[in-house]
Amino acid sequence: MAVFVTISYYTKNEMHRREIIYALSVQTHVISQIASQQHLSLPAIHKYIKILKNAGFIVQKKIGRTSFISLNRQSLFGLQSWLN
Repeated sequence: MAVFVTISYYTKNEMHRREIIYALSVQTHVISQIASQQHLSLPAIHKYIKILKNAGFIVQKKIGRTSFISLNRQSLFGLQSWLN
């Protein structure tokens, strides 16, 4: 239960994090794509990615020098069941 409270805190209180999750709900992205869409620097977007990854919302996969991020839908199902 504490995990879901933490997750909801991270997403409710930060506009960029919510927008990242929304973008990932549509498709997997390269980190630089998300940074460009959000008009953020790569160091700034990496901070958001780290927080979302630690909260269990996203999964990061690196292929060569390119990092792909995708939504961890299972974490959202857990959050939804906790809220209901």
